[in-house]
Amino acid sequence: MERRKVTFKLYPDAQEVERLTVWIHLHCELYNAALEERIDAYRKHAKSISYYDQQNVLPEIKVARPEYVELGSHALQQTLRRLDLAFQAFYRRVKAGQTPGFPRFRSSKRFTGFCYPDPAGWKILQHGGRGATLRIGSGRSAMSIRARGKHRFGDSTRPNDLTITRRNNQWFASVTLRVSAEDCARERTGDDHRGVDFGISDWATFDNGERVSNPRFLRNALPKLSRLQRERARKKKNSIRYRRLSRQTATLHERIANVRRDFLHKETTRMAMSCAALATEELRTKNMTRSAKGTQEMPGWMVRQKAGLNREILSAGLGMAHQMLSYKVIETGSRLHLSNTRQLKPSQRCAGCWEIVPKTLAQRTHVCPHCGYIAPRDQNAASVVLIDALMPGTGVAARPKPLPQWGKSKSVTRETTAKASPDI
Repeated sequence: MERRKVTFKLYPDAQEVERLTVWIHLHCELYNAALEERIDAYRKHAKSISYYDQQNVLPEIKVARPEYVELGSHALQQTLRRLDLAFQAFYRRVKAGQTPGFPRFRSSKRFTGFCYPDPAGWKILQHGGRGATLRIGSGRSAMSIRARGKHRFGDSTRPNDLTITRRNNQWFASVTLRVSAEDCARERTGDDHRGVDFGISDWATFDNGERVSNPRFLRNALPKLSRLQRERARKKKNSIRYRRLSRQTATLHERIANVRRDFLHKETTRMAMSCAALATEELRTKNMTRSAKGTQEMPGWMVRQKAGLNREILSAGLGMAHQMLSYKVIETGSRLHLSNTRQLKPSQRCAGCWEIVPKTLAQRTHVCPHCGYIAPRDQNAASVVLIDALMPGTGVAARPKPLPQWGKSKSVTRETTAKASPDI
């Protein structure tokens, strides 16, 4: 069984909005109280409190605070589990020598929502088309909220969990479905073998010279975004006009994210459906977008230029594209090959003779002094990762030179399935 997520937009009335807001406030209060209990226990008695210790106290809390009863035991447990995951991430960063980032208290306005970790206590009803109803609770206290959304899977799907979130005064319900492999399958329209190099100037460049231009959604919206932020800076904080401009800014950010996600879904679907094998390189966007500020002892240089480059990299959504490809190639029966960037060096290696040809980032044309091969830099990198996918062997060290007529040999493909990739 595969897991797929579908998001419904909720349209609650005034009473339902008030009730959902109260529920978020109660979940936030529980989160902050559990965090304070952990801090006090360690400060006063040097004792660490686990998730199970706090979970066992929930029945007593519901007796003292009856308003927590209608929230459901499993939803309350998930809020405590959310805090426990924050502490596990904190300990992991401390052990790795990274910036720890101790879990912080949350305000109810910034608390995103709550989650039902299993199908108990809620139900989603589809009415045909895009109409739906989300039913939470049972009996007279149950809520039936109008919703809009649809998934492409059949009626054999089984719900796994529900997450209700509030963004910019709008409500959404994200449902994780358990879907069979047959319902997930998509019919592939082509059997091409393609290498692709993701970038900034062109969002994607294929080994055959095809290019997908970068829409630059954030850059196009920056003038309007800057104007809204300047106007908000001149207003008194928390005034009516300040809050109005804050909502407009949040709406613009949400629109940028929506059109980017729509673009990525369409392009990755086209790639997965038209290719039997797709090769690209591993991208670690977290390392690529690291700040250039440096430290006080060793300050960085060209900080503003690097910040602008980081903004463009994040706006392109390259990491999100890899995540989408990882499950879409499974649905179409294709294969995704991820080349090791540090070993292969696609930007520096020649696709004609397999020699390393050092180039600066400003050099956009690959000119090999060894074999005379000339090609655009990104197209050459796409050809290199495709050769790496189609060649036999277990690593770059096993094949210092490409075999002759590599493009005609299909029986010796070395294509890594997306499930076997540890970085997806």
